[in-house]
Amino acid sequence: MVYFISRNILKLFFKIFFRLEIIGAENCPKNGPLIIAPNHVSFLDPLIAGFAVPRELNFMARDNLFRNRIFGKILMSVNAVPLKREGADSGAMRIAIAKLCQGKAVLIFPEGTRSKDGSLGTPKAGIGFLAVSSGASILPCYIKGSMDALPRRAVFPRFKKISVYIGKPLRFDKGSFGKEYYMQIAEKTMTAIRELKSMSSVS
Repeated sequence: MVYFISRNILKLFFKIFFRLEIIGAENCPKNGPLIIAPNHVSFLDPLIAGFAVPRELNFMARDNLFRNRIFGKILMSVNAVPLKREGADSGAMRIAIAKLCQGKAVLIFPEGTRSKDGSLGTPKAGIGFLAVSSGASILPCYIKGSMDALPRRAVFPRFKKISVYIGKPLRFDKGSFGKEYYMQIAEKTMTAIRELKSMSSVS
């Protein structure tokens, strides 16, 4: 209940002040395990993805964001799981796999961290591992304008237009394993995000 109330309020706020535009929301599967895979350039991106995709999302947030007890409770109320930045956090990965195996949707940034200059970076193998381990489809997304709205080291947002482009879901063979295959999945996901970026430049 808290999740949907918060999402609807934020979505209205962004539509009014950031002229939020969502393209391709119909591409999102209505049920089944799903990994939401957007680019990452701003702290606004998890929020934007949360109300751009018409499903309840679970997502992983940096563990230091949970140090403040009140803010930590708010994050947990909207399905956030703390993730250690350094090294592989096997506990968070197990939680993500469990959520996906329950048929839920999980938000994962393929690049693993924010881009410093807004360009698309090199993906990590983790998203491929999650897809294979759970049998989840991957929904590529491209968020345009969030870096202008909240640049790195900025304290207050600027009311710049934000658009979200949602692609077709990608499906992969659950029977194959290994880091090389996981990286192939990650790279195909980033290719799909690049195609959405190209689409955004002509719209």
